[in-house]
Order: sequence, then structure tokens, then C-alpha cells
Amino acid sequence: MSRVLNPNTVSVVGVVASAGWAVAALAAMVWGKLLVWPDFVHTDYGFPLTFATHTTDTFVGPVDKWSLDLGAFTTDLSFWIAGMLVLFVGFLYLARRAAGAKAAIR
Repeated sequence: MSRVLNPNTVSVVGVVASAGWAVAALAAMVWGKLLVWPDFVHTDYGFPLTFATHTTDTFVGPVDKWSLDLGAFTTDLSFWIAGMLVLFVGFLYLARRAAGAKAAIR
């Protein structure tokens, strides 16, 4: 006998997982990683790809320079959106499959 999933449970888990993925994506895009080298202090933004760098200090003195790589930003954002889409479609598939299995038992 196969175990039947409850469609409501799958839907709730899917919403929670999607919300968690969205929070992780937002955190990965805005969380900075401070790197302190002897002559170059900067903060890198982005995961898995670094798309922005905020330079705050060099051997010449303090600076306030931002560098943005639009290609890395687009790739990074596409990665997180594609991951959320795969997660959402997977849970949607499981919910429909559970609903169909529940209807077949009745």
C-alpha cells in the first residue's frame, strides 16, 4: 500500500519552502562580505557570483568606489529565480499528484 500525501500539507510546505528560498535569495543578494587586505579594504556582494564591490580603502587613502558587474548580477539573479521556479513547480507537481491519488482512493 502506497502512502498518500495530503495536498494541503504539500501546499503549505511548498509555500513555506518558496518563502524560505525568497528570503535566502534576498540575503544572498544584499549580504556583504568584508575583505581586509593590507592595501585594499572592500566589501563584496552577491552569492554564488560576486556582482558588486564597494571599495573603502586603498594604499593611497580612503575611497568610496562602487564596481558593478551587470553580467554577474544578471546571472546571479537568474540563478535564484530559476531555483525558486524549480522549487515551486516541484511542489505544485507533488500537490497535484497527491490530489489525484486522494481522488483515486475515494
